[in-house]
Amino acid sequence: MVYLQPESGIAARLRYSYITRISFSEKIHRHHFLLRCMPAMSSVQQTMESYFSIQPECSYTQSTDWFGNTIITGSIEGFHDYFEFKSEGVVQTFKYRITEALNRLFLYPSQYTQPVQSIRQLADELHFSGNETEHERVARISDLVGTRLQYITGSTGVETTAGSALELGAGVCQDFAQLSIALCRLSGVAARYVSGFMEGEGFTHAWLEYYCKGSWYGYDPTHNRLIENGYIKIAHGRDYADCAVDKGVFRGLAQQKLEVYLKAEPDLLGGSFNQ
Repeated sequence: MVYLQPESGIAARLRYSYITRISFSEKIHRHHFLLRCMPAMSSVQQTMESYFSIQPECSYTQSTDWFGNTIITGSIEGFHDYFEFKSEGVVQTFKYRITEALNRLFLYPSQYTQPVQSIRQLADELHFSGNETEHERVARISDLVGTRLQYITGSTGVETTAGSALELGAGVCQDFAQLSIALCRLSGVAARYVSGFMEGEGFTHAWLEYYCKGSWYGYDPTHNRLIENGYIKIAHGRDYADCAVDKGVFRGLAQQKLEVYLKAEPDLLGGSFNQ
């Protein structure tokens, strides 16, 4: 185990394409939605290009939530049997360090990070002396979580708590992040949940940010590493409940089929999107 002190990382320019399509077995209507799928604006990253669309065509508005995350809300009143949104763009990422005042909310348990007995017992195994830096504490917490959770696709769901994942001994990135956050907060380290894109292809990713001496730093417990570049931040909050990509309600009785396409890669040639 190596304790990594954050250093000035090399800036990375990433091109991403994120498409989600939900097919309904029967036509629905009065569909109201809230989306979080646009890159966050901060000292960590800057959006160079962006393109966003929703099908079927509808009216929508862009604003921010209580945490400052970009959200898109809208509704489709007419009958439809699918819902698709696309977010594409180019993001310039920088050294992962966000300097801002601490919101002490991130020191306390949240809905999915409640410190149940099994998590408290796990925290006792860390044996912190009190002399460790926040960087050292987070690295040790991530090491420990990696010994207790096995990454198994589909083993948990969006409503799985940190305690439930620990009991199961398996999970996905959401669970690695939430269990690590619960342990951070028990250890006196402010931590928050982050959703976004990681370089490669697949699905959205989750990691954590921890607070040290006036700044937030990124750590990916799923891959057990300090984040320097190769990540696009979308949203942050207390846990998954504050960062869900898609929330919606509609009228109708229909089963849903979800299809997701995500690709994030270095933007070497530049160029524009075909809109």
